Amino acid sequence: MRLILVIIGVLLVGILATLAALKDPGYVLIARAPWSAEMSLPVFLLLALAGSAAVFVVVYLLVRLVRIPHDVARWRMNRSRRQSREALYQGLIKLAEGNWAEAEAQLLASMRGAEKPLISFLGAACVNQGQGNLEKRDEYLAAAQRSSSQHDLAVGMTQASLQYIAHQSERALATLTELRQIAPKHKQVLKLLAQLYLELRDWTNLANLIAPLRQQNVMTARDIDALETRAHRELLTLSLPIGSIEPLQKAWNSVPKSLRREPAFVAIYARHLIQQNEMDAAESLLRPAIEAEWDDTLAELYGLARSDRPSEQLETAESWLALYPENSKLLLTLGRLAMNSGEDQKACGYLEKCVSLRGPIDAYRELGTVLERMGEKDRALACFRRGTELYAEETRLLPPARPGVSFMPRKRAIH
Repeated sequence: MRLILVIIGVLLVGILATLAALKDPGYVLIARAPWSAEMSLPVFLLLALAGSAAVFVVVYLLVRLVRIPHDVARWRMNRSRRQSREALYQGLIKLAEGNWAEAEAQLLASMRGAEKPLISFLGAACVNQGQGNLEKRDEYLAAAQRSSSQHDLAVGMTQASLQYIAHQSERALATLTELRQIAPKHKQVLKLLAQLYLELRDWTNLANLIAPLRQQNVMTARDIDALETRAHRELLTLSLPIGSIEPLQKAWNSVPKSLRREPAFVAIYARHLIQQNEMDAAESLLRPAIEAEWDDTLAELYGLARSDRPSEQLETAESWLALYPENSKLLLTLGRLAMNSGEDQKACGYLEKCVSLRGPIDAYRELGTVLERMGEKDRALACFRRGTELYAEETRLLPPARPGVSFMPRKRAIH
């Protein structure tokens, strides 16, 4: 519609101009001795317009002729970039399909005309990772780093992820450590670090990483709690030589207060204290924990924490008997504490009741010991024999140990 209006307007202007020229054509004289030219004004205007158009065409053709090399170079460059983009597209498609050979060929082709070949280098690194050519992978990663130094984080994250997938845990850890200096709050850096610390069993660094994981909401609260629990539990269960009480206390103090109230953590720390012969400390730890929340494991450990106040300790444990009269773990503990207090008759009564309730197998050994002390050697021998039989039976029921894996016998009820 607009074009039609323009054409109509041009025709109207032409008609009006023609009518004006016919009514008064005007007169133009151009003279320069010995020549002169005269014509009407409309003819002069047409000749001037035609001359201007001719000059413009000649100048345009000359300019285009001069710019031919530049235009050809620009055309070639644009064509190369189009081909590079198409090759990159095809290369990434082949990479996603797992067609390594074609993917690498396309990605290499995309590098030739690429203005920023970073994606091509990273894709080629992934291709060689898939082919198992790790040296060539590292060459492409280095080329990516050189091609775009302002994208260190992108290159580093790709490198760390590929190293992690290739089970190069130590190298991945070194890469992530450098990246954390660049971007200390980056979620993916923190998440991959947590996975590596877990895989490398680096419990100290994993425990120190818990706070940043929470602050940046890297994982769900449940997953972070599980990592925190695992890290501190492993730190507490590390074997320590006798006399290493300071590292043990340091590990316990580093455990969050919320976890220090958990019976499982109390049990781990108490076992270490008993192994370190810190009996009073173990008793002081176990007693309030048991009174706050009853736990069979803690009750059994209380009988192993033989403090310097055996009578008071036995009296404390006997106060629990009113609440848990049929608890076999408590009866075993009472038997041990009575033996430690020199009350063999009372110990025998507790242990016999423990055995009758099918309590832990250890009750047979303790009962045999107290019977032997009381001079009842035949009954003591029978108890030792029965305990050995039950232990052997339990051992046969355990699954066969794999190479490098050991199984500790689990306590079960006495039959």
